[in-house]
Amino acid sequence: MGLFGERLLAYAYRLKERRGFFLSDVKRLACFANNPRNQEVEAVKLKLSVLNHKQINDLACQQEMTNHIITQNIDEDLDGNALTAVTKLAKFQFKGNEYHLLAFASAYCNSHKPSVFPIYDVKHLGLMKQYMSHYALLGSEESLEDYSVFKRGLDHFMNHYRLDELLNYYEVKKLSWLYLDKLLAEEACELNQ
Repeated sequence: MGLFGERLLAYAYRLKERRGFFLSDVKRLACFANNPRNQEVEAVKLKLSVLNHKQINDLACQQEMTNHIITQNIDEDLDGNALTAVTKLAKFQFKGNEYHLLAFASAYCNSHKPSVFPIYDVKHLGLMKQYMSHYALLGSEESLEDYSVFKRGLDHFMNHYRLDELLNYYEVKKLSWLYLDKLLAEEACELNQ
């Protein structure tokens, strides 16, 4: 695992100790748990409001997304842990334009099942691509914009560094958000010494 892996695990343990720091996220997960179905307008509106996702806010498409979620019939996919729930939600048409809202769709599904659906984030995709290339996990025709490819890479990374023993996908997203840049800076500093 090496020094990088040891530091990564240390940050993961630090994250686990900071539970009170994520009180709003705990409330969001409770809201989704109390409203697991996606067929009633009011329940979906509530979940969109609680999720408060940047992609939806930037498009100002809350009502349209509510309708989209309801028409996609994702409950069976969510119940069966099928990644198609994410891909269905990600394909969104709004005002004559096609959008691929993978970050939103994965966050919405993750809010239902944090241990099943990883949260897609473009911030560290370059690092994920390097990692997958190093371990020959990325085929020549594959892209990290394919959610199943992204999940396969993240699963390998989590298993390789034993994060899967400690964190769910929601927590891995928080680990990345809070600590990964700091860890990479520490590694770069040591390499330059």
